[in-house]
Amino acid sequence: MAYTVSLSGAAEADASAAFEHIREVAPASAARWLTGLFATMRTLADMPARCPIIPEAAELGRPLRHLLYGRRTGTYRIIFDIQEDSEEGPRVRVLRIWRAVRDALSAEDLESEH
Repeated sequence: MAYTVSLSGAAEADASAAFEHIREVAPASAARWLTGLFATMRTLADMPARCPIIPEAAELGRPLRHLLYGRRTGTYRIIFDIQEDSEEGPRVRVLRIWRAVRDALSAEDLESEH
């Protein structure tokens, strides 16, 4: 089954902020990084449940999952949920793009997900 992959406003803002940060520190790599990020998110269209539930899921009360992108200190967590019965059909909704070295995701971090 193929899923539609969509990004919340917060995830779009996260991607933009990460791109700008990378562009400041490594201008030659920023465009390649962003292209790779979106290519990685597109892989969620097939078998998104292959990705693990995030450690914070129990605390948040939601079965959120993540897909890692990047290497070492530049690793980001693509945090998403799977909606089998949305109005558009099965979809994956990317909620946040969270730098892996940041603190755990909190409920407040998800409040601006739309």
